[in-house]
Amino acid sequence: MKRRSFIGTTLGVAGLSAVGASTAIAKGPGKGKGSGTDDPELVNAELTDDGALVATDDEFVIAGQEIEIDGQELYDGAEGAYAVYNDGYSGVISNNEISVESMTDSPTFGIRVEGGDVDVTGNAVDGDDALGRQFLSVAVGGGAAGRVESNTLDGGHRVGILAEGAGTTVSIRDNEVTGLGPKSDGWAENGIQVGDGATAQVRGNTVADHWWDLDNFQSSGIILYQPGDGVQIQRNTVRNNDAGVALWGGNEHNAIHNTVEVTDDDPGENDVAHYGFLALETVNSGIRQNTIRAEDGDIGVLVYTSAENTKLIGNEVSGFADAIADEGADTKLPKPFDPDA
Repeated sequence: MKRRSFIGTTLGVAGLSAVGASTAIAKGPGKGKGSGTDDPELVNAELTDDGALVATDDEFVIAGQEIEIDGQELYDGAEGAYAVYNDGYSGVISNNEISVESMTDSPTFGIRVEGGDVDVTGNAVDGDDALGRQFLSVAVGGGAAGRVESNTLDGGHRVGILAEGAGTTVSIRDNEVTGLGPKSDGWAENGIQVGDGATAQVRGNTVADHWWDLDNFQSSGIILYQPGDGVQIQRNTVRNNDAGVALWGGNEHNAIHNTVEVTDDDPGENDVAHYGFLALETVNSGIRQNTIRAEDGDIGVLVYTSAENTKLIGNEVSGFADAIADEGADTKLPKPFDPDA
């Protein structure tokens, strides 16, 4: 198998595919799963002339709607085109179904939250199999707070769930985020991304099948890209992603009790490498008590030279050529090293 070593190389840092990196029609009731009402409901919200559902005041509800994105013009926002948008108000977006056939704008957002305190729960978002433009299923930014919980996000997306921007803090829990698996055209996919100063608790999610099948970028299951400090990544199942969990920037993160695995010898066609965890440009972060396994993996935990005082404690690592590749400063791990200690 061709092994790609990213340690200490420019390719390693640029290779991770992150949004923001210098590289990265309403039709009636839906059947989304999760908490909230299954009945179609619009309270303090409206269907706009451009085919989007937009909040008009606080305590809004956008629930039980079926939305198809098929080349029509949508709400023109600061970050792209939005199908569902809170417009800064606080409220609930729940149990909607959003499907994507084609897009006019790049990026296009299925659900976009900017500011306010918003619960995004029980929605189902299905991207087309081969989206030529960037689609983000759920994105929270602009200093917003709230929950992104119990949503099912399938198919093509640039990012399944994105939390971004200083002051943004969100609970990302119990979602199912599934990408397209090995792909080599369009955009590399990430499952969950927290970046640009945002903070989050990422807990109990299942993130699978984000795999870039070329050797110039890497998709990730869960990626922190220059987030705020103290992101918690707990008890997630991260399966068959190019890189499982990447801690890139920010400090004092804690990744604990996650299961990260690759279940095939080589899910792609080009012998690209896969890693369980990556740590770079971070200080005092912990990777603790995780199960990290592969059928024929490259590196279980890869610590770059730019990571300092990374704590690698109690991880079970198996099926990788190297359990740990440590080039960081003052990395803490049991001595003598035992992945199961």
